Amino acid sequence: MKTRKRFVSITVLLLCAITGSTTLALGRNSQQRDPLRGLKRALTEANAPALTSDQETQLNTLITNFQNALPEEPDATLEAARTAFDDAVLAGNLTAAQAQAQVLANRTAELANARLRAEAQFEISALALLKSGGQLDLLTQRFGNDRLLELIGSLVGHSFDGGPHGFGPR
Repeated sequence: MKTRKRFVSITVLLLCAITGSTTLALGRNSQQRDPLRGLKRALTEANAPALTSDQETQLNTLITNFQNALPEEPDATLEAARTAFDDAVLAGNLTAAQAQAQVLANRTAELANARLRAEAQFEISALALLKSGGQLDLLTQRFGNDRLLELIGSLVGHSFDGGPHGFGPR
């Protein structure tokens, strides 16, 4: 029973990782036109100063740096572990399947850690840029901390779909 729970947990974790990376990739493609559009609209709603051309350039550079910092998923290590896991399950080799499950869990965690570190770097830099331009306080007052983080996350493809305050859930 314990093995089955572990297997289900790992499978769910992998599905979440795959879904997240697909969502991020689709979000990246949909924001090719003007990734700053939502931020510009939010600045207008908050009666904050518009982005300067220098800020736009810096934000676009931060977005590019973020995208370049993301790990490729699934990578060869993850694919090899998945294949070995499947082969072990099909062969009825519980010991080998559990060993590969650990490899899968560890690699998935490493990839998630890399994504989160890149996200933190991006968001902190973007917030500092808005602070230096005098826009951060007005955005925070208008939208609150949670919505502000959603807005910044939307610059790199996170969901930001237009909820009651103009922005959707993160």
